[in-house]
Amino acid sequence: MTPPLSPVAPESWLELPDGRTFWLNGPCSIGRQTDNNLVLDLPALSRRHALLATESGSYTLSDLRSRNGTFLNGTGITRPVTLRDGDEIRLGDTTVRYRCTRRLAPAPVVTDFAATQRLDHVRECPCWLLLVDVVGFTTLNAQLGSEAALRQMQAWITGVRPLIEQHAGHINGYLGDAIFAYWLADAAPPATVLAALRAIETWRPSSPLAFRVVAHHGKVLFTHSDRGEELTGQEVNFIFRSEKLAKTFNASAMLSQAATQLLGLEGDCPPCGQSTIEGMSGSFSFFSLPVDFAGASAATSAPFMRPGLSQS
Repeated sequence: MTPPLSPVAPESWLELPDGRTFWLNGPCSIGRQTDNNLVLDLPALSRRHALLATESGSYTLSDLRSRNGTFLNGTGITRPVTLRDGDEIRLGDTTVRYRCTRRLAPAPVVTDFAATQRLDHVRECPCWLLLVDVVGFTTLNAQLGSEAALRQMQAWITGVRPLIEQHAGHINGYLGDAIFAYWLADAAPPATVLAALRAIETWRPSSPLAFRVVAHHGKVLFTHSDRGEELTGQEVNFIFRSEKLAKTFNASAMLSQAATQLLGLEGDCPPCGQSTIEGMSGSFSFFSLPVDFAGASAATSAPFMRPGLSQS
């Protein structure tokens, strides 16, 4: 997947080592001194260490002649560099991650795998795939206004991100109003993915925004580009197109048949329905999570209801 840079600078943030999220809204100076926008009182940082500046709708990173240097993805910087989603910024001996929302359409289905293999650094791995997508954000934006809707989105991201990452999930990207994450199947047993799904469903009643969850399992192509590691292939397209079906099925949480079987939930999950998938042969079955999966208050077989709007 190679989406363009997000044109909306306020939809950018830093993930700090202690798990906090620092939202960016214009230029941001970082350092030990208390007049910085982001104060990190750490011995290895200079009083004014680095600067994030906005330029053409994206952020650039500059080192402010710091004592121990500023590094982007392991390389020291000597001039301003444009940041991309997922970049690691090392300041002295501490590391923060830059994130931003992306605009993304599913990548084309890979039909010539032999040709694809000729690319450098391509590998195919079985993965658990997860798509968590906010429902009705366009309507919310119209009802509340862009600033209030953005605060709701920020609160939602702050709440759901740890539920994925604390259960060993990797967030590949923040795609507009959705989060796309994965687990390498060789490293993540089904119990780990189940725990993440259960944590998300348990959190659902207190979420500031309504959302849908779709989970799938399949082989994914990993490639390297100037954006870092990218996931592509037919199974990635499958989960994005399945999310559209979840809306049709009125499902707040939906599993593909492959995910249902490999998670050991076969026979416990109510069926959502069957459908064809654009660009793929055959008909596919989809399932809801078990009724008691996260307790009675978070049962997902009931019709999908949107929680009331609240200001964060």
